[in-house]
Amino acid sequence: MKSLKLLSIAVALATSGIASAGTRVDVGAPSVVVRYGDLNLNSRAGVLTLHARLRSAAQDVCSPLDSRVLGLLEQYESCVADAISQSVAAVGNDSLSRYHRYGIKPAVLASN
Repeated sequence: MKSLKLLSIAVALATSGIASAGTRVDVGAPSVVVRYGDLNLNSRAGVLTLHARLRSAAQDVCSPLDSRVLGLLEQYESCVADAISQSVAAVGNDSLSRYHRYGIKPAVLASN
């Protein structure tokens, strides 16, 4: 049986945070669970798909800050960026981290 891999992204309006499965999350903070057990993170497609899922989840939890008001727009963008960065770090995959940090699409890894 494939193990269930997931992250719970929780972001309070003033700060953002990440918690992996089994970690306590601030009850009042909005959160989104991101499942990635179905992805092969040794493939380019898997890394790109997970990064897109993390970005979408971060946008969802930060959406109360999404506004055309300049100050709130900056807070929203910072919230999304922080949530994605913390989520990528929590996954702990080198290819995902390189893609997030440098925008370099991961090479297909060969194994014997």
